[in-house]
Amino acid sequence: MTGRPPPGRQLSAMEHHDHRPLARFKVIDLTRVRAGPTCVRQLADWGADVIKIEAPEAMRSRGERHGPDFQNLHRNKRS
Repeated sequence: MTGRPPPGRQLSAMEHHDHRPLARFKVIDLTRVRAGPTCVRQLADWGADVIKIEAPEAMRSRGERHGPDFQNLHRNKRS
């Protein structure tokens, strides 16, 4: 189950537990080029808790964060 329950409804014990295969793993994503983010995205899709560490603003090209390619590559990740 994702998100929060509707107001007035509590999550059951089963809903609190994530049954995805990699749910017990935490991954730090330091990748920058296409193959790396794609691989780590797959881990995130399988349930790993992925934390994306990004380069400072001055080191990356402007506007890349808001494009559909960037959004797709980094779905299910925290930053």
